Amino acid sequence: MKLEELKSVKSDVAAKLSEIGVNSVEALIVKGFSEVKALLPEVDEKELRKIFMEAWRLKGFWLMTAKELAEREKERLVFSTGCKALDTILGGGVYSWSITEFAGEYGVGKSQILMTLMIEALNKHPEFCAVYLDSENTCRDARLKEICEARGYDTELLSRVIYIPTVETSIFFEIVDRLPITVEARNVKLICSDSLIAPLRAEYVGRETLAERQQILNSILRKLLSMARVYNLAVAVANQVVAVPQQTYVYTPFGQKLPVGGHIMAHNTDPRVWIRKGEGFKRIARIFDSSWLPERECVFRISEKGIEDIGQ
Repeated sequence: MKLEELKSVKSDVAAKLSEIGVNSVEALIVKGFSEVKALLPEVDEKELRKIFMEAWRLKGFWLMTAKELAEREKERLVFSTGCKALDTILGGGVYSWSITEFAGEYGVGKSQILMTLMIEALNKHPEFCAVYLDSENTCRDARLKEICEARGYDTELLSRVIYIPTVETSIFFEIVDRLPITVEARNVKLICSDSLIAPLRAEYVGRETLAERQQILNSILRKLLSMARVYNLAVAVANQVVAVPQQTYVYTPFGQKLPVGGHIMAHNTDPRVWIRKGEGFKRIARIFDSSWLPERECVFRISEKGIEDIGQ
């Protein structure tokens, strides 16, 4: 929706918003009132607030009944992971409007889940594009082609993958800030991040930098979550772990490890899925936190198809 469609936006304000990369109502909401206010101090705060209130109302970020919410939720998209067992515990697959987190130690298959999810989404929806934010150099062309061919899909669908290396936090933040432009231009309906936390862990070391790191992580997550709601797209992220040695053994689904990101990650992702190794190529996925899904597990395996059900 163009900014000019808002009755409260004057031409001079629209021009100033365009200068900071805001050319649509959706991009305005993702940018956020506080950030726009800081970037455009010359614009009257009351006028700016009036613009945002109109934008929020138009895009459904306003008062509504539970019945109206139920009608809106029918618009949500759901993307298959390519594995029926994993789709089942996820309530059908990976949904738009939210950030789905896949956490686990290295080698458990987080990247395989994201790549398979992306290929399945693009094969089923030829009108959609996907963004892959890669901070660990795990997304390889050869592997994507292998998954496509093993599933009987045309590798031409990979032309709709927008691959973006995100090796530094500053680059990552800037890319996420500019993503609405790409989302609108290419009809992006799935954003994969592998992994979200890697650049932050590498650059912000020690307890003295923890607060700053968490603030940046929160900003990135909130922008991704806003995009998920405003553009009706799905976000799936891989998350690393941290070792938590215990003097006295207490059983938990995580063993002596925990997902990185603390409360900031926990408050912004839903559902959260823990992946651990089973025997051989088998992997176990467990819903360990969700506002609407029960805690449950499934078993899948890694193969030339990416991830798939056992016995296929």
